[in-house]
Amino acid sequence: MSKNERRKICSTTWPGRHDGTFAELRKLLDEKGVTAPVVLEVGPGAASKYLAGMLASGDGEKLSPLANRWRAVLRNVDGLIRRIPNCPLHSYEPGELLKFLPAGAKLTVADISEPVIRAIEKQYPQVCARVIDFTCETMDEPVDVVVCFCVLTRAMRPREIFENLYQSIRPGGVLVMDARSRKSFSTAEHVLEEMTGHIWRKPE
Repeated sequence: MSKNERRKICSTTWPGRHDGTFAELRKLLDEKGVTAPVVLEVGPGAASKYLAGMLASGDGEKLSPLANRWRAVLRNVDGLIRRIPNCPLHSYEPGELLKFLPAGAKLTVADISEPVIRAIEKQYPQVCARVIDFTCETMDEPVDVVVCFCVLTRAMRPREIFENLYQSIRPGGVLVMDARSRKSFSTAEHVLEEMTGHIWRKPE
């Protein structure tokens, strides 16, 4: 198994990790009167169905030290289980994001992992799930919102991905991303106005 193949399967997510940011996004959309945003979510992650129900939900800072350590153990075990061929997967983030989006929103979920995309297609038939490699691709049409958490920090070509995601946002649209990736892989050419700690707006 190549290093790139391992990167495609080793990430394990957990429920509720971005609910606070998704709530901030919804508030921003409501303030702007956006009722039918076109949204792109990139690299939502997944867990094996065997352990999906055992992973503690929410922000790790709100868990006890023991609960955090136990979740870390389960995540490591889950990463090994996911190496089993045809391991059934469960993805939390698309459903969690949908709960905070306006009813008229159109959500596309993209990942480089075909197993993750197949799992999302089964779980969330109302979304468009696509295998897209943003190291060399952009969206066909610009979107209102790009959501991308903790993807670039484990990618092999993060700067190319950031550039193509930036180009995929329409003028006036927003980027929802972990602050570490935003600071590490953007350049002076990527003009973004900070709205909250994890939400930035592209100038019109």
